[in-house]
Amino acid sequence: MSSLIPPDMNRCQAEKPNGHTFMTLGGRPGRERCTDLPAWLATEKEPAPDGQIGSMSLCDDCRAVFLKQVGPEYAVLSRIERTEHDSARKEA
Repeated sequence: MSSLIPPDMNRCQAEKPNGHTFMTLGGRPGRERCTDLPAWLATEKEPAPDGQIGSMSLCDDCRAVFLKQVGPEYAVLSRIERTEHDSARKEA
């Protein structure tokens, strides 16, 4: 059984297209991790075939895409509570 990567409370864990296509000059099509501060924690409702239940942090925009792709039945979404200390750290 592989170990799960824990949720990152400082950076959204969703991967987004990098903006390059076969038509753009330079760069290689691919995906890159979102750099926004997460606001949500998504936890799978059902375990995967290996028996593990995964979770990941998502920003507001990536949460909307996540819900569109997998639907609201797939995971429990919990708001990440922030303190003033958390906000100051992101702005620095």
